[in-house]
Amino acid sequence: MLDAIELATAHRLGIWDSVIVAASIAAGCQLLLSEDMQDGFSWSGLTVVNPMMDTVHPLLAVVLDT
Repeated sequence: MLDAIELATAHRLGIWDSVIVAASIAAGCQLLLSEDMQDGFSWSGLTVVNPMMDTVHPLLAVVLDT
């Protein structure tokens, strides 16, 4: 929760979005799919990707090709 609060404060994200990002980082995730968060947002090794964009983000393309 402390990481989530720091993230919310530093990047002006909603607290629940920050909790999701912080929990994903703690779990070792590198890619987070979200329609609501800023596409391409990166923090501490995690990148947020909107899977509904017209162009496929390079990190998502790698996952889809495997």
